[in-house]
Amino acid sequence: MDYEQLPRAALIQLLRQHDEARANVGKDGIIMSYTGRTAPWQIIRQVKPKLSRIIKKSSVGAERYQAANEIWDGENLSTMVTLYKYRGQIDLVLTDPPYNTGEDFRYNDKWDKDPNDPDLGDLVAKDDGSRHSKWLKFMTPRIWMMREMLRPGGVCAICIDHRELYRLGMLMDEIFGESNRLAIINWQKSYAPRSQKHVSTATEYVLVYAKDSDRAQTRLLSRTEEMDARYKNPDNDKDGVWKSSDASAAEVRETGTYAIQSPFTGAIYYPRDKRGHWANDAPVMKNWLEGWGSAYVRRDLKDGFAKAMVLKGSKFVDGEPVVGDKLVEQAREKARQRLEEGCWPTLYFGLKGETGPQLKSRLQEVRKGKVPMTYWADDDYITPMQIGSQSWDHEESGHSQTGINELDAVVGRGHEFTTVKPLKLFKKITQIWCRSDGVVLDPFAGSGTTGHAIVELNKETEASRKFILIEQGNTEKGDRYAKSLTAERVRRVITGDWAAGKRTPIPGGFRFIELRREHVDATAVNALAREEMLDLLLTSYWNKTEKAKSYLQRLPAGSHRHLFATNPKNEGFFLIWESPESDSVLDRNAFKEIVGEARAAGLAQRYHIYAAIAPYTGPGIEFYQIPDRVLEHIGFNPRADAYNNPEHADV
Repeated sequence: MDYEQLPRAALIQLLRQHDEARANVGKDGIIMSYTGRTAPWQIIRQVKPKLSRIIKKSSVGAERYQAANEIWDGENLSTMVTLYKYRGQIDLVLTDPPYNTGEDFRYNDKWDKDPNDPDLGDLVAKDDGSRHSKWLKFMTPRIWMMREMLRPGGVCAICIDHRELYRLGMLMDEIFGESNRLAIINWQKSYAPRSQKHVSTATEYVLVYAKDSDRAQTRLLSRTEEMDARYKNPDNDKDGVWKSSDASAAEVRETGTYAIQSPFTGAIYYPRDKRGHWANDAPVMKNWLEGWGSAYVRRDLKDGFAKAMVLKGSKFVDGEPVVGDKLVEQAREKARQRLEEGCWPTLYFGLKGETGPQLKSRLQEVRKGKVPMTYWADDDYITPMQIGSQSWDHEESGHSQTGINELDAVVGRGHEFTTVKPLKLFKKITQIWCRSDGVVLDPFAGSGTTGHAIVELNKETEASRKFILIEQGNTEKGDRYAKSLTAERVRRVITGDWAAGKRTPIPGGFRFIELRREHVDATAVNALAREEMLDLLLTSYWNKTEKAKSYLQRLPAGSHRHLFATNPKNEGFFLIWESPESDSVLDRNAFKEIVGEARAAGLAQRYHIYAAIAPYTGPGIEFYQIPDRVLEHIGFNPRADAYNNPEHADV
């Protein structure tokens, strides 16, 4: 960079950013040095916001959900710069970047001079001597931008394995500051040792940093009276009130799918329509079943599944229990007696012993957590006082094979993803570090685990968290899987259209947005067609008093001439713009039309109007001049216009 060619304002800004960066690290902090290093704030200055388009046919759900959640198909650094309305507004950055394995990491050499180049580049080979410095050059500006996206009390959680753990840790210390490190989480990605020369690697890591540790909150959400009211104690359980929960789960167990026999009726039950597994391991299930007074054994029923867990000595013909079996009658009497005694086993069969198997979820366990020091319970969490460096085993976080199985169940096999983070891990991190109405950003969305986790977690905890996913990956066939996999997975979770079988739909949705190659400037905005302009307004609008909470619900296309969206206050948004060649004037006649449209739609008497010029002004009008106010919402200052000045294009 030729500093002598920079204007005075740019030099002052550069020095200010440098001082801020040094302050972030701290007087005694570290600054990494590697081949080709450029200060991240200098790289960010070169990255230009781009135009985008909303792909309606790939968007999902009701408009209010589409307005809240976004899946972006585009290069993540450019996309984060373009997401100006969310800068300083993200509660949690949760992401799983490429690990530099020689199989998943691409680097474009053109980025060294122009970080705006949209190409992914070539795979970095395992024997590339500069692979670590390339990975750092790739990650440094992105981590810097992740920090910029966080609100003052926001948290960044990044998954990593042993290959780049130490370099990422030092980089996070530099950008976030060592004092803002909240946790180094060690989670068990597998529980079966792999054949290796020395030590089998069975764990991976999550590095958790706060933007400001004094303002970040490592806590769980307070339980409401309504949530606790669901817990009853019909059997006088000595451990207190409880509620029923599903005895089956999607998580794979080594014992496989198998049937269990009811001690009350002798009927055979399978987990979740024979497609899942029981939520607990076989020895635990056996102990609970025998708590009803009868012995159980494993027996092959020739049903195509693993050995069933049945009453010891019970009779079967062609895999079905024999009607009138005396042993079953004896078991029923014992079970009924146990039912009358109260304080039933954790696995029970309804209040009268007439239903399929269910689990007792105790409120006491919910409050305390089931395993000390891990801050995790199966369906609720406790507030951790300190996290530090902790280990989460696979029972608490899930494991890698679980993540693959979860992806298979939703989209089917053939997705070519060999490493997928488990939902438990991402749900746990989200509950600990993101408030119930917060915003989660994943700049390396991959197979869409973050979106899947947020949708399910919102349902499970009655929350309203929002997500922004960014992905630009390509398969070997050139398929941009942001649409075919990332968005497709989240779509299937919302609609219940799983590859493994139909599930209950979950309320939710998202806008699918493609990042275009054209950079944003006044000329580009003024050249947009009406539908293109609408896409830009919908994705970029924010209110200074609400920031990222501001969102617009789009109205059906063609339903009005000017009215195109409403906000949560029931105020209308109007665009006077037919095409780049047409006049865009807010005059008296145009305002009369706008008032008429607002009245017909039952809207509040406050009018948000976009137009090029406004010779007419009146009460209740909020005027947004095109292109200046539009550019302002994207973080583009048309008066400084540093992005469009060819003389300073390298600034």
